[in-house]
Amino acid sequence: MRKIFTHYHTLNKVGLWLSVLCTIHCLAMPFLMTALPFLGESFLSEKSEMYLIGASAVLAIFLLIKDYRNHQNPLPLRLLVIALCFNVAGLFLAKGSYETLFNVTGALVMALAYYINWNSHRRACHSH
Repeated sequence: MRKIFTHYHTLNKVGLWLSVLCTIHCLAMPFLMTALPFLGESFLSEKSEMYLIGASAVLAIFLLIKDYRNHQNPLPLRLLVIALCFNVAGLFLAKGSYETLFNVTGALVMALAYYINWNSHRRACHSH
């Protein structure tokens, strides 16, 4: 567990980029599904979306709660809850173009949570 904390900044960047990757994935999906149908079973499948959102969520929960203890800014955690609601709704409730809209919005809100968290962390931690 101690080793995870020594690579904290790397994990924070990984979480931010997972959110960005999720956004790119959701935005590219309609174009790739039309142009490259053979990718539909691997890169663009619902299973890959679940893995991507799940990995992003687990990492975000871990990092944002850890940082909250340091800087006491609840906004990133609130944004994370909103992002997860959008992503869950996009995966399980929304259909068609609404699914993409919900998932892209969720990924962007999660990236915003990471960004605000990063700024709060930098202000609270004077060693950066």
